[in-house]
Amino acid sequence: MLVSKDPLKGSQALALTPQQHRTEFLKLFRQTARHRHRYDVFRDFVTLAACTMHNGIFQSFSIEAWPKIAQEREDEFIKIRGSYDKQDQDAFPMLFAHLVGMLDPEPRDILGPLYMELEVASKDQGQFFTPPELSELMARLSYGPELANLRKPFVTVGEPACGAGGMVLAFVKVMIENKLDPSRRLWTQCIDVDRLAALMCYVQLSLWNVPGEVIVGNSLSWEIREVWYTPAHTLGLWNIRLKRQASEAENALQIQEDEETNGFDPASPPPEPKPLPASDVQPMQLGFDF
Repeated sequence: MLVSKDPLKGSQALALTPQQHRTEFLKLFRQTARHRHRYDVFRDFVTLAACTMHNGIFQSFSIEAWPKIAQEREDEFIKIRGSYDKQDQDAFPMLFAHLVGMLDPEPRDILGPLYMELEVASKDQGQFFTPPELSELMARLSYGPELANLRKPFVTVGEPACGAGGMVLAFVKVMIENKLDPSRRLWTQCIDVDRLAALMCYVQLSLWNVPGEVIVGNSLSWEIREVWYTPAHTLGLWNIRLKRQASEAENALQIQEDEETNGFDPASPPPEPKPLPASDVQPMQLGFDF
């Protein structure tokens, strides 16, 4: 787990502003494992943070598949951490503390701009993370009116090339501006072919308590290599909520088909609802669903 063993440093960090945390993060990051490539150190930091937040929640549950997944991610955590010397191992919890300290009062992409500033982005893959200001403008212009008049219990958001999650976080910010609680009124499915980008998204959605799943895979071929559920997804019982929504949609479609086939009879009793499916919820349609 990424836990600092120096409480004095931890208490001093609480007094810093988000911008000061950012400065300290960059300073400490550049001093950590100087003999290694900056991309490798950044990737390891993000992976350690993701494994810590994942296992902090999921090791407490006794669902059949999760202990295996949690153990795999714990093994990855131990392997990565063990490849660094003691001083560098101690730096990772402080980096995570500074990351948490960088959280603004409103959601926005933090890791993406850091990734670009540190110049560790993959130029071969054409990686470029949309600036938070542009993401927020797009979300506000595109979905502000719909969110202001939202009547559904919740909305689902699909991001097929999520990067660090900037667009989803911008959408979360617009929800908050419209006095909607994202942890109760939003579920997200984020996909990226690049594992580091997907884990950056997972870390940030987890820190902002956004329910959803982050998939490492290809949204075009629907190749799925890994699935990471955010803590808010599990604590909010979103598996149950999504299954119930899918069942209600299926029942509504069946009623419509029956009416078109047999005609509508207002005196006839409504059909019995179908039981919830036993399998996990299928991937949601990509895009914004209101």
